[in-house]
Amino acid sequence: MKRLGKYKLLFVITINIIIAVAYFIDNKDASYSELSSDIQNIIPVAQKFDNPQLFTHDLYLDNLSNVKYYTPFYVQSLRFIAKFSNYNYVQAINVLGLFCHLAFGILWFFLLYKYINSFWVALFVSILMRGIIWLPGLEIWGISDLWTIMPRTVYISLLPLPFLILSKTFYKNVIAAILIGLIFNFHPITGLGGILLFVSFLSLSQICFKKQEWLTLTKSITILICILIGMLPFILTYFGKTTSEVTYSITEFNAAFNARIPEYFSQPLLYLKQWFHFKTLFFILPLGLYYVYSFKIKEELQKAKALIILTIILVVIPTISVPIEQWVNTVLGLNLRLSFQLIRVQKVAIIPGFFALAFLLNDIIESNRISIKLFPYLVGLYFVLLSFSQSPWLKKVPFIGDDISNTILPHNLSFFSTVKDSQLDIDRMSKYIQNNTNSSALICGSHMYRGATKRSVVFDGKGASMLIEGNPEQFIKWHLRQQKISNLQSMQEVIDYLKLFDVDYFVTRNKDVPETLVHTEGPIFLYKL
Repeated sequence: MKRLGKYKLLFVITINIIIAVAYFIDNKDASYSELSSDIQNIIPVAQKFDNPQLFTHDLYLDNLSNVKYYTPFYVQSLRFIAKFSNYNYVQAINVLGLFCHLAFGILWFFLLYKYINSFWVALFVSILMRGIIWLPGLEIWGISDLWTIMPRTVYISLLPLPFLILSKTFYKNVIAAILIGLIFNFHPITGLGGILLFVSFLSLSQICFKKQEWLTLTKSITILICILIGMLPFILTYFGKTTSEVTYSITEFNAAFNARIPEYFSQPLLYLKQWFHFKTLFFILPLGLYYVYSFKIKEELQKAKALIILTIILVVIPTISVPIEQWVNTVLGLNLRLSFQLIRVQKVAIIPGFFALAFLLNDIIESNRISIKLFPYLVGLYFVLLSFSQSPWLKKVPFIGDDISNTILPHNLSFFSTVKDSQLDIDRMSKYIQNNTNSSALICGSHMYRGATKRSVVFDGKGASMLIEGNPEQFIKWHLRQQKISNLQSMQEVIDYLKLFDVDYFVTRNKDVPETLVHTEGPIFLYKL
């Protein structure tokens, strides 16, 4: 790798600091509703650890053992940051986002530069990688506003580190192996994809390029053991807090699972079909074009083949986890509940596509002197367009107006942005509930009220997903209650049913509830039962 000049290094760091700080400032007054629903499920877990007396009648937080399996590294890191924000978890996420934006931009740049050796190509692709990309299974790649600062984002921000450490020196690779195992704990689903990428990359380096001469059987086993050592915190936590033993009706569990989780998570072919969209051409085309372009250059062709093989591995192996798990459950009479998560590992399959794009750009640029001089100006033009990408004039321009570009910069760095952050009715209702109800109150309403008000919530579907692995019996009860309440014929019957569970407040958009109306925020009504 060519040494990076200090001015270029300063330029990269400055760009990423500007983006990170701008996002932080833009979210200084953020509301709870600006977080993703996944984070809105995680924050109450942290709040429960902070104060075990909270959520005593909650759907999934009535008992901490239901959620102790859940991404402990992320939850505990968030709790640590919250100490410095007076336990304002929205701002704790904002602080975490500041670090993630810095790590993401700088680390991915250095990893690209390590293998591309072109400053402007590495910079361009590292900026492009920030943009939000929607992937199968409602997954995303990229880092943007507050709603994206999830466990998976922390993980992909740190993912380049082990690959940066990799070298021909065995002890450095041992460190890299431990590190790829450790960061797995931030988001085990994406983490398995990272480990699969790491192991496949090492193997292909030896098979295709003979660059890992040290990779003997003994040392390979040592690397795998080191990865497992890094993974141990989650492995011990997860398997210590969950069980695959069936002590309930598997028929009822499957009915509940199918009611809560889309069918494509348990049907691999349906999941794979989601890759066949126009947007995925952005990742498939560079792989194919790079292969064709490098056909006459042996070393470049080997790289192209390796990237294609990596992509196939990262799609196929997560896919076959579903039928394998189904077979094991049938043969052994168990209820392993991992494959609906493991199939989502496929999202890391877009990483080889980014590298194929970088290699392709580098080869095209280096083949022409004019291109070498022109490309920095094209990168500069792209930066200018990014600052206008949220404007209504560029909204319909392909690539620039799409999420992959218009989510890279925050609103305060975007000229004529039509998107403005504002407090929603649900935020104002949450504040009212928090200030005017007892902390032990039980609410029937959106999952968002759980963390926003620090009150117990029942019946919500988003919270129920936390029970699939943590407490299957309670998950079944949730489904049976949902079936019951959905079959009720009148609002009075619904209210009578809620009272059986000692629900104190009903938050709804229904105007015809035969109970005392306590408060209204826009179309949202709060009733005291």
